[in-house]
Amino acid sequence: MDFVTVATFLGLLGLPLVALWLGNGAEISGSEKRLLARPPQLEAQWASWASFPRRSEAYFGDHLGFRETMIRNFARIHIAIFGLSPSDKLIVGREGWFFYGDPDAVANYRGTDPLGPGELARWQRTLEERRDWLADQGIAYLVILVPDKHEVYGEYMPPSLPRATELNPLDQLADYLGKKSRVEVLNLRLPLQAAKAERRIYHRTDTHWNEAGAHAAYRAILQRLGALLPTKLNPKPAPVERGRHESPGLGLAGLVGLENVLGEEILSARLSRPRARIAREHRARYDQRTRDLEPVAHGIPDPQLPRAVIFRDSFGNALIPFLSEHFQRVLYVWDRDVDPQVVKTEKPDIVIQQIVGRFLRRRPRGIAELEAAEQN
Repeated sequence: MDFVTVATFLGLLGLPLVALWLGNGAEISGSEKRLLARPPQLEAQWASWASFPRRSEAYFGDHLGFRETMIRNFARIHIAIFGLSPSDKLIVGREGWFFYGDPDAVANYRGTDPLGPGELARWQRTLEERRDWLADQGIAYLVILVPDKHEVYGEYMPPSLPRATELNPLDQLADYLGKKSRVEVLNLRLPLQAAKAERRIYHRTDTHWNEAGAHAAYRAILQRLGALLPTKLNPKPAPVERGRHESPGLGLAGLVGLENVLGEEILSARLSRPRARIAREHRARYDQRTRDLEPVAHGIPDPQLPRAVIFRDSFGNALIPFLSEHFQRVLYVWDRDVDPQVVKTEKPDIVIQQIVGRFLRRRPRGIAELEAAEQN
């Protein structure tokens, strides 16, 4: 009996090594959403030999048998039993709400690191430089500030992260510009707070707004665009159909491999009769996995409609179907700055800059700086 017990125990210990030897060919971690370490190679250089132990350890750690299963079970135990996050990228909130553990977003929510006078002044100078450069070409400019999920649903943040103050960079910048500048700024906090009273507007297991939230933002944006382009843009919102359906967990659940364990109720707002189409030259590229990061144009082939360029981050994804219904051509560019070369090529009627709150801590680059960089 003792022999069988020992043999069984040793066999179980050896299973992960057997699975490592057999391999599954995986190159990307399904639970961590990152590239796995490649098999270490030895080359003639001393640096290759010196780094071989470290690279070997990384490879064995990434490819040990049943690793993904162990990560998922570790995450389930931490969340279900202890209510704790197994990853510094994830914040486990109340009542099944997850939040992105980005340090800037957390600092913004807690009010522990507000923007200083120099940072606010830099934003003012940069935005005014962009506005003036665009105005010289007859182009309007609108800055859209999007609150992080932490700001809209702070009541679901864990008690271990209390707020020190209500002061946050998004409202700081909006208030500062409202008093000291004539740059057109739309702070989406109030429209989203109003929409929140009617329907959930951010995903529980993702950091982004859902289609209901994007639709509420779209309506507020459209109202401002109507004032900026009164003779060119129709400010009437396109009709939508509301719905809901169950889905596997989204991005934040996927960070810890629990997308198939934790579900998400998707609250949708789909256009009833969409007219805008992706530009022909972008269709093939848009089918690739990297489509979100590539510039992509949508629109309606009507020369009476305006043209636009929207510089945006990931929150712009859900806005694309809605805003595209109001433009002859609108180019969506994943960029936190205004790229002057893109503007010169597109010749839009308006440039829109969409920025989520956690990116306001990153230094903005002005037009002159970007043009100088292009020439070097």
